[in-house]
Amino acid sequence: MNEGLQKNWYKIVVSVVLLAMIGTFVYMLFFKDKGREIGIIKKAPEFQLQNIDGRQIGSEDLAGKVKLVYFFFSTCPDVCPPTTYTLSKIQDALIEKGGFGEKTAIASITFDPTKDTTEQLQEFAGRYHVDPKGWYFLRGEEAATMDLAKQFGVMVVKDPKADTFTHNNVILLVDKKGDLRTYYNGSDPNLDVEQVAQDMIQLSKE
Repeated sequence: MNEGLQKNWYKIVVSVVLLAMIGTFVYMLFFKDKGREIGIIKKAPEFQLQNIDGRQIGSEDLAGKVKLVYFFFSTCPDVCPPTTYTLSKIQDALIEKGGFGEKTAIASITFDPTKDTTEQLQEFAGRYHVDPKGWYFLRGEEAATMDLAKQFGVMVVKDPKADTFTHNNVILLVDKKGDLRTYYNGSDPNLDVEQVAQDMIQLSKE
């Protein structure tokens, strides 16, 4: 593929990702009702990935827990660090409510394992007072992880020339039975972390 075609292809794919982002946000703005019971979207895909402590963590290990799943990469220049900070506030709210690590958990999954080595993820996690008993930073093969993200409904595109990624910035809520229940806009500065934590507590009682 020559350079001109490659640039056009990348622009087209990024446009598709942006449309997917808009579609997700429209869904959240007009169809998600906080006062309504959170329905089931679909069965969440299963996975088995390496945690920052070297252990293999998968869907079976998180069964019985309500999870937030977030796809990211630590060298992200914009949305990933502030969204991870938001997740840290949700973690704090869950710890305060009790049961974090036992009834609720967070899984941050990188789709850039080349840069996000175990050491890099440990350093990144250390910026956000991560509680390792309930918050996992996971990595696997790049192609497989990008495919996993797409199975979850997260659009990811790699720009090989710039060696970076474009993705829609959503936090996924998965119940203890492994069903995907809803999406939260990770870029929303007004995202109610207490409401997210309460959603998780509510689902843990189902």
